[in-house]
Amino acid sequence: MTKLPVSKEDLIKKYGPHKQYTPKEGFFGAHEPDKLVKTHCCFCGMQCGIQLKVKNNSVVGFEPWMEFPFNEGRLCPKGVERYLQNNHPDRLLQPLQRLKVKALSRSNGTQPWSGRLQKLNASRKNMAMMPWPCSQAFL
Repeated sequence: MTKLPVSKEDLIKKYGPHKQYTPKEGFFGAHEPDKLVKTHCCFCGMQCGIQLKVKNNSVVGFEPWMEFPFNEGRLCPKGVERYLQNNHPDRLLQPLQRLKVKALSRSNGTQPWSGRLQKLNASRKNMAMMPWPCSQAFL
C-alpha cells in the first residue's frame, strides 16, 4: 500500500472532513441555521425538492424535503454536494482572460465584468458580419 505524501490531519485541515476519516466525536454543525429555505435542486430537469440551511445569509447545509412529492427527500450525489459550491475557494467570481503565458494566475488574468462584456459584444458583432450563415449559435 502506498503512503500518503502528507498526513491525514493535514489533508483534513486543507480540504475539510471526509466520511472515511470521521472524527471520534462525530460531525456536528457549529450553529443552528437562522432559517430553512424550501427550494429545488438546479442540476437537472428533475428539480428535486430540498431545504437549504441558511445562516447569516449564507447557505451552510441542507435538509431533505420529505413532503416534496417527486423525490420524497432523496437526492443524488450532485444535489447533496451542490450547496458547497457557493463558498468554494476555487469558485470564479470574476471573468478570466487567457494569457499567452503557460502559467495562468488569477491575479494577472482577471478583468472587470464591464470590460469583458464589451469585448464579448464586439466579438459577437464581428462574427455577425461574417458571410457564413451559421456563424452564430445560441443556447
